[in-house]
Amino acid sequence: MAKTKYITYECAYCRKTTKMELVGEMQVEGSEEPAGKVWYRCTRCKHTALFEKQSLSQSKKGDQSKIDKASCVPYSRASVYKLGQSIYHEEWDDVGKVTAKQKTSDGTQSITVSFEKLGERRLIENMPQSAEPEIIESVPVQV
Repeated sequence: MAKTKYITYECAYCRKTTKMELVGEMQVEGSEEPAGKVWYRCTRCKHTALFEKQSLSQSKKGDQSKIDKASCVPYSRASVYKLGQSIYHEEWDDVGKVTAKQKTSDGTQSITVSFEKLGERRLIENMPQSAEPEIIESVPVQV
């Protein structure tokens, strides 16, 4: 079976789960045998890290646990969320975890959620109910 050139893993330097590129294998000194360790480079920050092959194969086999829909909080624009909190988006029928919080240029709060089906999406949080109609009405309609 062919080796995979990329893995998805959390980079210890930039603290993001990213695609890691295989750079090379370590060899036992004075021998052609592989030492059981491999070098991977983060495609986001270019930081290089040394991993043991055994730990990588164990993480590929299913360490990534599925998020239980019953334990998730339903998403609402008016709610405030914490980092690591599980969210269920009813319109998209998808669950995910909050990975980041930002303040947008117009002063509203947003969260970045890593969904199981859709990947990463930015959502609005902590928006008062009275502010929603103003934003919707101010969007120009193209004909």
